[in-house]
Amino acid sequence: MHCELYIPDFFPLEGLPRANSLAAAETLIARGRRTRRALVSREAWLFGRFGVPRQRDWPVAPYTLLADGGVPGPHYWMRADPVHLQVGRDSLGLADSAAFEVSRAESQALVDALNRHFGQTMLFQPLRPARWYLRLEKAPDVQTTPAAAARGVAIDEKLPSGPDAMRFHALMNEAQMLLHEHPVNAEREARGVPALNSIWFWGGGVIAAAKARPFSAVIAGDPLARGLALAAGIPAHALPKDADSVLAALEDEGRALVVLDAPREAQLGGGRTALERDWFGPLLAALKSGRIGMLTLHLCGAGSLLEVETVRSDLRYFWRLRKPLSAYAQ
Repeated sequence: MHCELYIPDFFPLEGLPRANSLAAAETLIARGRRTRRALVSREAWLFGRFGVPRQRDWPVAPYTLLADGGVPGPHYWMRADPVHLQVGRDSLGLADSAAFEVSRAESQALVDALNRHFGQTMLFQPLRPARWYLRLEKAPDVQTTPAAAARGVAIDEKLPSGPDAMRFHALMNEAQMLLHEHPVNAEREARGVPALNSIWFWGGGVIAAAKARPFSAVIAGDPLARGLALAAGIPAHALPKDADSVLAALEDEGRALVVLDAPREAQLGGGRTALERDWFGPLLAALKSGRIGMLTLHLCGAGSLLEVETVRSDLRYFWRLRKPLSAYAQ
């Protein structure tokens, strides 16, 4: 089996302290063949692996809709996710569902209010509490930014752009006025949690016929990875707690993609210890034992992607000395 492991935000922006040692990860990187590539977004990386071309946006919405149990059909879909906008000194900042939780009941109540207001011409569909969808009859001429890419920065330059952009700016403003006074948000503010006071439009497109089946299985919590797998007729599995569970569930042959999606903050300190214990350690052991024949790591940093291919025979090259992970962060 060839196992590929993709980890976004593995090398944090602030760098890694030299004392932050992950012995198994350092061994795999040192003994393998390393390639440094330009960093691309997770969406671009996943669509590229599956051979799906970009439309006006990367068409995230129809694929995550499929993973969430929806039927995209031939229609144009957009993500219309609930977010929290916070007024700063000079600009607005955005927090998405990575920064808060939203219940199914809260989600449904807010969507019901939106649908009563906007009517049948624009129906919001909350397939998951933090993932809402909007089906449009005609593809708009607009480019958008994923909510995760707008997180923590001034959103002025992240708003939809293009000839039809003002339509979506107006929709956002109208939704904000409606959501601001909603009882769900009054109750959330009383609990001291962020109000869901706006909608973020992004990731529009139509689902395309699969052009590549690069993997025999995909294991991910990320709905885009699972949706791309399902569209290509590839088995898609939920992400388990560790690599041993992945290996126990897969055949000995084939090529499996595992996408980890831990928030960057959780990968520091104890989170990195968990990565070593649950993933790098078991994968190194599986490579040593011959349970897997090749391991490819895709480790995202602040400005580049480090790819490392390691086979069992590479582990004999003891003169390829381990270095701290900070030596590979760029």
